Amino acid sequence: MKGHCLCGKTQFTVEMLNYDVHVCHCSMCRRQSSGIMMTIDIVPNSLAFQNDSTLSIYDSSEWGERGFCKKCGTSLFWRMKNNEYCNVNVFALDVAIEDLYLDSEIYIDHKPEFYAFKNHTKHMTEAEVVALFSQSGNE
Repeated sequence: MKGHCLCGKTQFTVEMLNYDVHVCHCSMCRRQSSGIMMTIDIVPNSLAFQNDSTLSIYDSSEWGERGFCKKCGTSLFWRMKNNEYCNVNVFALDVAIEDLYLDSEIYIDHKPEFYAFKNHTKHMTEAEVVALFSQSGNE
């Protein structure tokens, strides 16, 4: 699957695991996107850049980093520093919207009350997400 940033300067390909969209309500994603971050999981290490001259990596936590285009500011991905897990901004991909399915929401205990999705999704709290990634990073 091909993808790119808003200005088209940062271009990449990925191998998608499925068409399940995940939403993150953590404070970093909300600040970065002025709302929620919607992503799709990809096969680890399948993120390959055809043009990364405008790619910038932000060291956002002990175990994670965020990639974005330094020319237009488009958020592109979040990945574990050990590359065991990576997800990509769903709207940076050239995927048909009708093929997507809103599957889950993480950091649900940080979601502001003023919005909600109409369909039912799986929910994970901050503690559940941290435990999952901490466990994954120790294997």
